[in-house]
Amino acid sequence: MFRLENIGAFIMRHITHAIRSAGAALWLTATALPALASTTLPPMRPGFWQTTMQMHMNLSGQPPDTDNTPMVNYNCQDAASMAAAMKMMAGAIPGCTFDLEGGGNTYTITTNCKNVGGQPGTLTGTGIITMAGDTSMHMVESSSGNIGGMQMSSNMTGDSKWIGACPAGVQPGEFGKMVNGAFQREGNTLTPPPAPPAQ
Repeated sequence: MFRLENIGAFIMRHITHAIRSAGAALWLTATALPALASTTLPPMRPGFWQTTMQMHMNLSGQPPDTDNTPMVNYNCQDAASMAAAMKMMAGAIPGCTFDLEGGGNTYTITTNCKNVGGQPGTLTGTGIITMAGDTSMHMVESSSGNIGGMQMSSNMTGDSKWIGACPAGVQPGEFGKMVNGAFQREGNTLTPPPAPPAQ
């Protein structure tokens, strides 16, 4: 059984991992369930992507999240790693389903989670995705709910953009940060984050 205080961190760790590890990071969040939705986003350009994201998450009984520091991540992707990432994300959050609707350059993704981590309750969210060709994407997302008696809410704003070919030595699927002009690897799309500790 998951500790109640770990549920929020568990959900956000998986969501953040998915965002960081996508070829176009926000794009993966939106197309997490390509096999379960009739709508999918157009293909995005393979290569090196930069994602700038600002996220706030608030839990009942905890101080408000007022940290406005943006998270900036980089991802190297090709068609194969993008497909593998989407397949992984489809089951990344047990108890959650996703629905994608829209067309042209604007899409809506709706998330519904029930009994996450074995705790009773629901969590719902909506994201609006705006695309600019195959090289740029903007997303605004908000969610709220009650899991195991704990009220939760979150909001996220992010932008992903293609910045060119992957640097020499950086493999498709790898994600991380740029430090002093050099890519610092943090992980790979194909390696999911660990589950929270059991009680």
